[in-house]
Amino acid sequence: MRILAFILLLIASLFPNTGEAQSRKQLEAKRKKMQRVIAEQKKALTSTQKEKTVTLDKLNSLNQIIQQRQVVIKNLGVEIRSVNYELGQKQKYLDSLSKEHDAQQLKLKKTIIKAYKTRKSGREIAFVFSSKSISQAMRRWKYLRKISGYRRHQISAIMAQSQSLGKTINQLENVKQEKSVLMGENEKESKELETDKQAKQTLVKELSGREEELRDRIRQNEKAIARLNNEISRLIAREIEAERKRKARAATSAAKARSGSTGSAAGKENLLSPQAKAIGGAFSKNKGNLPWPVERGFVSQTFGVHEHPDLEGITTVNNGVDITSPKGSLASAVFEGTVSAILNIPGQGQAVLVNHGDFFTVYSHLSVVLVEKGQVIRMNQHIGKVMTDEDGKAILQFQVWHGQEKQNPESWLRGR
Repeated sequence: MRILAFILLLIASLFPNTGEAQSRKQLEAKRKKMQRVIAEQKKALTSTQKEKTVTLDKLNSLNQIIQQRQVVIKNLGVEIRSVNYELGQKQKYLDSLSKEHDAQQLKLKKTIIKAYKTRKSGREIAFVFSSKSISQAMRRWKYLRKISGYRRHQISAIMAQSQSLGKTINQLENVKQEKSVLMGENEKESKELETDKQAKQTLVKELSGREEELRDRIRQNEKAIARLNNEISRLIAREIEAERKRKARAATSAAKARSGSTGSAAGKENLLSPQAKAIGGAFSKNKGNLPWPVERGFVSQTFGVHEHPDLEGITTVNNGVDITSPKGSLASAVFEGTVSAILNIPGQGQAVLVNHGDFFTVYSHLSVVLVEKGQVIRMNQHIGKVMTDEDGKAILQFQVWHGQEKQNPESWLRGR
């Protein structure tokens, strides 16, 4: 029973909490990803803090940093609990292994002492030579050899146990080191969180007396955005109608071709435009796997309606996502398509509308456009340079439309 228990313990040591370890790896990957985003946000915020002007954008950035950091601290707590559980399991296994090792050593010691006394007294030789026949002597000799083999087996088992003990002790020390690192991370993040909260309080205090000015700025910005969105919606509707008419003409031509004696194959080929045929619904199949429209950056404002958490009565609407990127960043196409329009909206810079069959993408807040209307572009091709705003930030406004239906771009872009 003891040997069976040891074997079971050994098997358990070979597969220590596989699900738990996998979960910890996932948590660690998620935490490190969020810490990278926070570092980018903090860098962007630090560069704009050189400007003495207190802006709503700075407060929004701080709010995002605080929210992300709170999630990081929560994840660190889960990781620390997971490490504590693993430490407990490994310590239990170590205790059981040590107990079994001590028992085996004691047993071997007794066996060796007994063998030594037997050999010294010559009882083993006497035991063989006192046999009544040669066959009995051979059986007794084999028996003594089995006992000797058993001792060697005990020694080998103890050596294996010693190696396992050493390995488990090293694993235990590694986990303790991991816990120490995580505790340090947790303490660092908690201090950073307090610093961010204090900075936020200072900003809110400075902005609170300027709510009317902020509302005016937001209203002006919303008017510019509304002009952009209305123009995008109008252009998309025009594209859809043009495609409908083209298909209707192609269908009529195909019907005439089928009723005639020639040209039926050509009629069928014209049912779809070359661009639509090239895309062929591939855009929709790549949901969640489209490349980001900028090489580096983070989402500084998400899709939808947002009530400001600190300034009462201030609400913003976003038909896409705002992606803050380093100064001088270039916007790139997330999929192959055709440039449908290039717009110039006061206060929003230039915008490019790209047709992907049933889908459209919009890239606005551009200071320079590198493509032309009607141009067929490939995935990752540069579209334009992201405009730098008055706070010194390069923020790309990116939208995805399915027909005239607005989509959440984050659900289309691949994770970073």
